[in-house]
Amino acid sequence: MANPITGKTVVVTGGSRGIGLGLVKKFLARDNLVIATSRKSSEATHLHELHKQYPEHLILTDLDTSTTSSITAWAQQIKQQKVTKHVDVLVNNAGVYGRRLNLPHFEDEDFLFAFRSNTMGPFFVIQELLKQELLGGSPEAPGGKTLIANVSSIVGSNTDPTVSAITKGGFPYRASKAALNVISTTLARDLAAQGIEVVALHPGYVKTDMTGGNGWIDVEESTTGLMAVMESEAPLNGRFMSYKGTEIPW
Repeated sequence: MANPITGKTVVVTGGSRGIGLGLVKKFLARDNLVIATSRKSSEATHLHELHKQYPEHLILTDLDTSTTSSITAWAQQIKQQKVTKHVDVLVNNAGVYGRRLNLPHFEDEDFLFAFRSNTMGPFFVIQELLKQELLGGSPEAPGGKTLIANVSSIVGSNTDPTVSAITKGGFPYRASKAALNVISTTLARDLAAQGIEVVALHPGYVKTDMTGGNGWIDVEESTTGLMAVMESEAPLNGRFMSYKGTEIPW
């Protein structure tokens, strides 16, 4: 590994299953302190099993990224309970797909459902952690650096015909990920002076609960690739990267 992430504080939202859980496992294996979020941590069976293995390195927290009040309370809790003075890596992984409908059947709530979790959620998580001075340089961690990885999707790109031809529709999900990409590039420019890098990541078409078990790769292959991207020495700020290490056009 060119630039291993080890001995750091890492936040993974949506860490109770699928890609998020896979990343939590890999960060823990690298001797990091991992703050994993899920909507109901009391029901996060896999995380509780991991906690038995890593009692000093895994912190389970409740967070509903579709609700700003939940995000605010969560960020304040991280700060007030002095869980950490600085977040070195933030992986905004929590997200939803929504109803799989044909074009005539979508309603406004389908778009709002996707945008609340996939677009607004990552934005307000970043906003609230910034308010708590937990990202980048701060009085408590002068000169500190943070990598923010927003888990996006290639279907949020306007330039890839392959996936679009195979999986038609999905308008709310695609639009929410395209909007997340815009937010990522904007944050990359606006926060660079604060020692914060922002990268959008495509995890691949992964066999998870969200996809109903469908997909081209498994969680292990996806998360191995995502870790390699985050640990690479290549500049990541403002880029849209595939788990394969290749750059995706916007």
